[in-house]
Amino acid sequence: MKPRGLIIALLASLALNLFLGGLIVGGAVVARRVADLAPAAAPQGRLPLWRAGDELPVLKRRAFRQMFRKAAVSSQEELRASRRIRREAIAALDSPDFNAEAVIARMEEARQTDGRARGGVEAEIMRFAATLTPQERSLLADGLRRAMAGQLRDPPPRGQPRRGRPPEPPEG
Repeated sequence: MKPRGLIIALLASLALNLFLGGLIVGGAVVARRVADLAPAAAPQGRLPLWRAGDELPVLKRRAFRQMFRKAAVSSQEELRASRRIRREAIAALDSPDFNAEAVIARMEEARQTDGRARGGVEAEIMRFAATLTPQERSLLADGLRRAMAGQLRDPPPRGQPRRGRPPEPPEG
């Protein structure tokens, strides 16, 4: 092979290798960014409340989801009101005439409103459970335990650290 042809082949091979290397590195970067954008996995076996009926027979599962959808829609206004009250209470922190007792009362009002909305959904779930057989109720109970795992767990005894506790502020 002539030296000129060898140089051209070498340059073509180098260009091809650089292109393939860039393709691999670029793919790795894109894959990492996509993984970072993916929603975080639910904590150990936890699932949304509307999925608590996933193990029910098909017709009951559909009925559960339909009931849950109606209950969620009917509680939307109260949940919106609760969020609005909280936003107003937090905005009051910026006020020059801040009144801590008034803000505490507003936050309590938000908690009560939120509790009524959630209580309404939970009541509908329990009414639905009354229509199930004992075996189906057991399946629903298992699903509710998974969906409400964080709310059903007892807090650790005093003095023992909690998982996920915020870091202590630095001293000084």
